[in-house]
Amino acid sequence: MVKAIKRITTVLLAIIFIFPFQPMTVPYVHAEEGKVSISTATVNVRTGPGLSYPVLTQVHRNQTFSIVESRKDWYRISTEKGEGWVANWLVSRETTESADETGQQGTVNTNGLRLRKGPSTSDPVVTVLNKGDKVSTSEVSGSWLAVQTGNANGWVHKDYINLGTQSSAATSSPKKEAKQGVITAGTLNVRKSATLNSPITGAVHRGNPVSITGSVTGWYEIQFGKAKAWISDNYVELTSTPVEVPSTSTEFTGMITVNSLNVRSEASLNGSIVGKVSKGEKFPILTERNNWIEIKLKSGKSGWIAGWFVQKTVSGEQKKSTSTTHAAGEKVTILHNGTNIRSSADVQSEVVKRAKSGETFSITGKKGDWYEIGLKDGSTAYVAGWIVSIRTSNGSDSSPSRNTNGGIRNKVITIDPGHGGRDSGTIGTRGTLEKLLTMKTAQLLADKLKSAGAEVIMTRKNDEYVSLPSRVSLSHYYDSDAYISIHFDSIYDSSVAGHTTYYYRSNQKDLAYDVHESLAGRLPSRDRGVRTGDYHVIRENKQAAILLELGFLSNSAEEANLASHHFQDLAATAVYHGLNDYFSN
Repeated sequence: MVKAIKRITTVLLAIIFIFPFQPMTVPYVHAEEGKVSISTATVNVRTGPGLSYPVLTQVHRNQTFSIVESRKDWYRISTEKGEGWVANWLVSRETTESADETGQQGTVNTNGLRLRKGPSTSDPVVTVLNKGDKVSTSEVSGSWLAVQTGNANGWVHKDYINLGTQSSAATSSPKKEAKQGVITAGTLNVRKSATLNSPITGAVHRGNPVSITGSVTGWYEIQFGKAKAWISDNYVELTSTPVEVPSTSTEFTGMITVNSLNVRSEASLNGSIVGKVSKGEKFPILTERNNWIEIKLKSGKSGWIAGWFVQKTVSGEQKKSTSTTHAAGEKVTILHNGTNIRSSADVQSEVVKRAKSGETFSITGKKGDWYEIGLKDGSTAYVAGWIVSIRTSNGSDSSPSRNTNGGIRNKVITIDPGHGGRDSGTIGTRGTLEKLLTMKTAQLLADKLKSAGAEVIMTRKNDEYVSLPSRVSLSHYYDSDAYISIHFDSIYDSSVAGHTTYYYRSNQKDLAYDVHESLAGRLPSRDRGVRTGDYHVIRENKQAAILLELGFLSNSAEEANLASHHFQDLAATAVYHGLNDYFSN
């Protein structure tokens, strides 16, 4: 009997050693509450939390959905087609305030707590808090709290905060203002609340006057139609002189953002097509229903268009269509072959001529966004202001809009200095940190572009960590005309040297070749060519985006050259000229 028990014990031990107990691993998932609003025109809802999963259905801008759970950078939402997953960088989280958790004093209950810029682990770290630090809460987003401590503001997970009594200094109420300002950005998003995570309700444009009714740090509350809304204060110039601000009774105008859009008989894709509208056309908004917009066509008929392809602006923002006389010598230069010259300032008017790229015409007046020009036979006609370049008699460019001219002037260019903060990137054989070189080169490039009149967006402005999705989100948020990610390379073979340019999407190819050609013609290092690269910042970027590897820090001789100011300035100059070639072609 004893021998039998020993044999059984031996067998059991053998099984345990051969098949040791493995705890079941559960991916990082937790239930969530709240809703998300779709931030872009069309977003794929997938069957799983990743880009490789099949598409379940599509959802559209400003539609809202309940959150079921979250997993890293993905939300599981409930749609008419069932539950599916959307990427968190394509949606806006609608925050819900809790009377139990907002406006309170709290204490950090752990050491090394990261205070982040947004309510997720993918957001950049602002600072690190330690056990016992005091905070004040102002907002709740799912399981995250917006807090203030000292001079720092950010988000922390609620599990690491012990809440106390109600704070008398809750920061949720905006400071009242009575100011006027003028928009300085080409196009500035208007949001429902004072956060980049808030849904977009419309847009204002360069030169538009705004009435400022309140403010919080970094944001202005403005009167937008009949409601209040928020804009970033970085792109508003306050004015002491009175400006004509649209009244609160002003209705909205919708501008079409796609090349061709069907007008339907009802607010649904099932409605019959009753007409078509084109990109850039503007119509008074009559009614809004379930993310569909009813407009009145020039024929007098009304119909419905998909709201996710419409940019809302206040009607009163647009100056009245009055013809004005321009200074002698001002000319328009045609940017594209086959540009339509029309009989009146309207995309539906008769085409009287098709102009070639490079042709110039004298300006005789202006009507809204259109220029009246003189033709060779002595007659006048009209050309859309957004497809021409404006030149004065001395040859200088006077185009007011970022998309109305060739070259760099008024283009929005996002520069991405690779790595930063806790992510040093590669380290050279002599100890050179990639994150510092990318920052120096990026700043030199930014200075050159700003001097040429470009609007430059930096994904980071100092030695800080910024997540890859956040870098791409900035490109989308500012609707960048070009996105340049700057890096330096490394490999085990220390003899490898040279510069390489990467792109991922077909719409990025022209930018890659134009910039690389300029680099190859100016840099003393080996030309390694243009290649496709599966890098997050270009793969997930819908804008024209490229990634540059300007040299190898693993090669000691090249590292010494890369670290010199001469090389960095040479590289920045080459990229500058490549961008100018790209926008001039």
